[in-house]
Amino acid sequence: MQMESWVGTIEREWHQLRRADPALDVEKFSRHVIAANKTGFLSPESLAAIANALLTSTLSHAPHLGRWLLERIGVNRHPAWRMAMAISLVTPTGGEADFERGNAILEDVMKDETAEDRLRGMAAAALADSARLGRGMQVDVSRARSLYEQAIELGHRASARNLGLFWEGLWGADDNGFIPDRTKAMQSYRRGGDDKNCQRRLEALR
Repeated sequence: MQMESWVGTIEREWHQLRRADPALDVEKFSRHVIAANKTGFLSPESLAAIANALLTSTLSHAPHLGRWLLERIGVNRHPAWRMAMAISLVTPTGGEADFERGNAILEDVMKDETAEDRLRGMAAAALADSARLGRGMQVDVSRARSLYEQAIELGHRASARNLGLFWEGLWGADDNGFIPDRTKAMQSYRRGGDDKNCQRRLEALR
């Protein structure tokens, strides 16, 4: 495939993927993406977006091809790719779960100062979920709360909902010495800004 044809072909297939068009040959699309990546045609951010779209697609075999794509391009090379792979591993999407590996990647991304705050916030939020749910680690309420705080500071507003739910006593209430705090719950939801879930919880407390 010539460089000139990649532009039209990949863009057309990308739009088909986003529309969940059953006419899309997802295996062929994945091969086109790999070929384009080898020539440096696609940016790391574009590749991450494609992998995420495959992982969350309802098209047959698309999630598995999303995992395959990340493995082929080398997830250790870019924070966005590593983040996509980590979410795939802890969800699990596109293959079997590997919670320990997924959590380790999330830790690395969160601590990677070269990564965008947006990605570090997503990593902190996902790692907080793991600590809250005992996903590949022991349940650790204090760590989960701290990680949600970090995620919010890094711009992950959706984490404000989970932090607010904590202060309402809807999770972590069995932690030693915990006392629900309605005021702190409302403050947490306000930190979510225009996040719809935070707005709903805030309205419910008023």
